[in-house]
Amino acid sequence: MIHPVRAVPGARGGARAEPGDGLRLRERLRAAGVHLALSAAAGAAVVALVFLAWYPVPMPALLGVEAILLIMLGVDVVLGPLFTLLVFDRRKPRLKWDLATIAAVQLAALAYGVFTVHQGRPAFVVFVKDRFEVVSPADLQPEARSAARRNPHAGIDPMRPRWVAARLPESAEERSRILFEAVSAGRDVQHHPRLYVDYASESAAVLEKALPIARLRSLNPLRVAEIDAAVAATGRDEASLRYLPVRGPARDGAALVDASSGRVERVVAVAPW
Repeated sequence: MIHPVRAVPGARGGARAEPGDGLRLRERLRAAGVHLALSAAAGAAVVALVFLAWYPVPMPALLGVEAILLIMLGVDVVLGPLFTLLVFDRRKPRLKWDLATIAAVQLAALAYGVFTVHQGRPAFVVFVKDRFEVVSPADLQPEARSAARRNPHAGIDPMRPRWVAARLPESAEERSRILFEAVSAGRDVQHHPRLYVDYASESAAVLEKALPIARLRSLNPLRVAEIDAAVAATGRDEASLRYLPVRGPARDGAALVDASSGRVERVVAVAPW
């Protein structure tokens, strides 16, 4: 049996490999690889949840979640296994404590990132005046949510955005208060869920403000193919469709709606105005 040679000074100042160095490196790489696989699996689950439920396409582009998610997963998936690679050594008496600390910090960072992404998700897409506004849970003040607790249209779906409409209050005084709040604090009608109503009940107003698809093409001459693909994906001919702008925090898009019912058929991330 051939044994690895211990690193000792040579006759001319050289050194030979210490026994077990290669084995310890392989153990570190194996531990870091296992950690990387577990981190990647957790990251894949988060990505699936975000893109398949919380942020249906093209909401990620409208809310700019890709950059946040990339940073969150990059830090979580890369740093955890890297720390494991650096600290893993079976000879250390506190190895289990070190690994538990790394895992706890990694899980806490992942939980905070997921919570942040969840709070920034599109909880409501609200028809207001002549457009749709994307509203996240983080956009709604606690008192505004409390005032809407009995409104069946203001309940937040835990997984997907709800399409609703916001109707201006009848009181002139209350309208003035909302207008002042919009100017001073940036909270407009869409930030008051007590004013939410069933989207279908506002279909006449939707159709009154809806615009022809030809206008959308004229505003996006370099993205005509993308618009054509979105129209084709609805399974409808262009004459039976209209569009309304969708305003998001990061960028705007266009909602293709049925020209007779106002039902939303598809959303595409192109300039709507």
